[in-house]
Amino acid sequence: MSCQPYLPVFLHQAEAEDLTSTPRSVDSPERCEEHEESLSMFCLDDLEPLCEQCAAVSHAGHRVYLLTEAATDCKEELRTSLNVLKKKMISFEVVTQTCQHVSRHNQGEAKLTEEHIKNDFESLHQFLREEEAARLLVLREEWEEKKRGAEEEIDRMNRMIKSLEEKIQLVEEELDAGGDGVGFLEHYQDTMSSTRHREPQKVCRPLIDVAKHLGNLQYAEWEKMKHIAPYTPVTLDPRTAGQSLRVSPGLNSFHINPGPSHGLEQSLDLAVPIPCDNPERFHPSSRILAREGFESGLHCWDIAVGATNNWTIGVAAQSVSRKAEFETMNVKLFIVSSVQMQCKKKMH
Repeated sequence: MSCQPYLPVFLHQAEAEDLTSTPRSVDSPERCEEHEESLSMFCLDDLEPLCEQCAAVSHAGHRVYLLTEAATDCKEELRTSLNVLKKKMISFEVVTQTCQHVSRHNQGEAKLTEEHIKNDFESLHQFLREEEAARLLVLREEWEEKKRGAEEEIDRMNRMIKSLEEKIQLVEEELDAGGDGVGFLEHYQDTMSSTRHREPQKVCRPLIDVAKHLGNLQYAEWEKMKHIAPYTPVTLDPRTAGQSLRVSPGLNSFHINPGPSHGLEQSLDLAVPIPCDNPERFHPSSRILAREGFESGLHCWDIAVGATNNWTIGVAAQSVSRKAEFETMNVKLFIVSSVQMQCKKKMH
């Protein structure tokens, strides 16, 4: 404590003899236990109320002044400390509100991101289900075709077997008739001719082409999936999006929209704008960074700027300031802007 000693009273041993037990100003209801005197003084060094005798004897040489003045000064100092505490409390409340705001924002972003993940996987699942159904249909058609061919061959063989059974029965009847004369010999040639029959052809029906259906199946489907899930070399980071930017669900495009940013383009009832003072985001400029970075190498991208005639594309260091315009950033940048392109057209 540093109460202002603008009226200090320095009491020494020599002065103590002239003091009386009567207080100089308003008496305090509290009394000194040692001297039975009113506590009318205050020691600034030891921060305790005193009677005049204590001030003269045990607190000689200390900064001592009237109790009423000390109370006024100490209250003023306490009010100052109280104001400081109140300001700190407000600061803590602001930080708490910011954390709550970020938490609500993260809740909305998590729900929205979860929906996008489910939708993306549902698209993949639907694609795979359709591919599975198509492949099973082709397999079933081939199997049915092989089955029909086999059934037709079996029917033909059954007819041949029945014909042979009938001929065998006729020959056996001819033999069992016991004929050994002219009648038997007259029919011998016909009977012998009925025993002659060509050998059945060996059936060699093609088997199901299993390799066609299973060979590199997963790789083939993965190749097809590239057409429905194209690769994007640059993924935008919604956390860095300026207040007026709306990022597409695929994180590969954005557009400027008046009003606060809700991160992803699709909005939710619970969606909360990203706080402007978030250190990751650009404010107040309408800019955004990619999530990936690089340290070396040759890199190139094809970027569609749309119908706008006011744009800037470039490469920035990771430490680029998020709260200043590019013109005032103290960091190395490589940018291409619509203004530069217009100047080139005029020069040509």
